[in-house]
Amino acid sequence: MKQQCIEEIIDFGDLPVFQKATTYPCILRISNGSLKKSFLCSMVRHLDFLDLKSHLQENHFKVNRSQLEDSGWSLADSKTQNLLNRLKSIGTPLGDYVDRKIFYGIKTGLNEAFVIDAETRSRLIAGDPQSADLIKPFLVGRDIKRYQIPNQSRYLILVPKGWTNEGMGKKGKAREWFSKNRPELAKHLAQFKEGAQKRCDQGDYWWELRACDYYKEFEKEKFILPDISLRANFIFDKDGKYYCVNTAYIISSEDLYLLGVLNSRITDFYYRNLSSTYRGGYLRFIYQYMVQLPIRVIDYSNPEDIERHDRVVTLVERMLELNKKLAGAKTAQDKTHLQRQIETTDNEIDRLVYDLYDLTEEEIALMEKANG
Repeated sequence: MKQQCIEEIIDFGDLPVFQKATTYPCILRISNGSLKKSFLCSMVRHLDFLDLKSHLQENHFKVNRSQLEDSGWSLADSKTQNLLNRLKSIGTPLGDYVDRKIFYGIKTGLNEAFVIDAETRSRLIAGDPQSADLIKPFLVGRDIKRYQIPNQSRYLILVPKGWTNEGMGKKGKAREWFSKNRPELAKHLAQFKEGAQKRCDQGDYWWELRACDYYKEFEKEKFILPDISLRANFIFDKDGKYYCVNTAYIISSEDLYLLGVLNSRITDFYYRNLSSTYRGGYLRFIYQYMVQLPIRVIDYSNPEDIERHDRVVTLVERMLELNKKLAGAKTAQDKTHLQRQIETTDNEIDRLVYDLYDLTEEEIALMEKANG
């Protein structure tokens, strides 16, 4: 497409152009002429106009063809594109920063069998205390909110591929061995046997989950992120206790500086211009885009850099503590007071991150306007 003579792109984003259908319409105008250095682009933000042509004339900008990358296009005006390019040049891609330790959550193939509530967990463990070692706290996307302790009410029955054969040894019948050694789990899962057997992503036996090379990463300190949210919603699992659904990600890290950067407005701004926005303003976090997020690396030979790094970490620690207190607040007055402190601290983190990326006041204004 980049080699075509593009005259104009009109992007309606997630606007309800067709009332009875969820669509993301985009008008692409191409001619048979020779390639041009730039073309017109319009990002339609609302449908409150009488004449589309007049509206586009008042709300268009030029896109430089040379700035379009084969990996994906960012359709932005020159000021925005220049800022995106500068952020990219300053930062190290997230994938490199964390040594590619970004992982999908768990795919069971049959959640109704392997994902249980607290009551079921209690019943299974009461009948067989050994069941506890195969039942893990489990998060879905809506449980995960920035800096907060998850409001977790689900658990995962995790019988990994190879567990049965390892415990049973070379002799014995697998089903009988499982029923004898984890009777309550075997009884619970038996009612889902037909569906579990139909899965194409099971372990050695139908009661086991698919092979996964990174189960141990869930038991470590890490960040967790839902794949659909209004902005970056990273939480910190300090105790390494949570597993999560495959519509979420984990990042193996205990770097609170990184957590502050990832939850900052810079990440929100960059990702919105890197990926698509969905109906309602939601972002869909996708691995191939996440790994591109530019992370400012600290120069530990620079005392000023170290000081700013430490201030970010201190503020992130404060955010985690304030959100913990908010979860336990009893009165509306206490909640309001804590929410104000959280907002103030969040803004302080943003200002520090702006300084780390050496943004001008004009660039900050551009970014904050784009973020709304």
